Amino acid sequence: MLALRTIALAGILGLAAHGAMADDAVGEVIVDKDQIAIAGNGYVRTFPCDGRRVSINGTQHNITLTGTCASLEMNGAENKVTLALAPKAVMVVAGIQQTVNWRSTGEPQQRISGVGHKIQRN
Repeated sequence: MLALRTIALAGILGLAAHGAMADDAVGEVIVDKDQIAIAGNGYVRTFPCDGRRVSINGTQHNITLTGTCASLEMNGAENKVTLALAPKAVMVVAGIQQTVNWRSTGEPQQRISGVGHKIQRN
């Protein structure tokens, strides 16, 4: 019984390691009905926003969000995100060399701190 549990655990760990290696990313991704939260390093992914809040923390993520997002909070270094924001959204960007390509039918509140950012409206 112990050997079976060990084999099952090794299989689960092997699958998890293989999945993380697909885009060389490490960290955690949480997607639920209210939010998309990405932390760690190196995720290259596309998510449907569907009115959720977005939080990106860490380094070197390249994230594309489809649909409209309620808000964006991005902290870290060298992250890239493309998204559409709700007209009254809040966009918080902090850290070093973040890139944000955004669009909106309104003018979101922007709270920008740090250095070397490229934040542009499409």
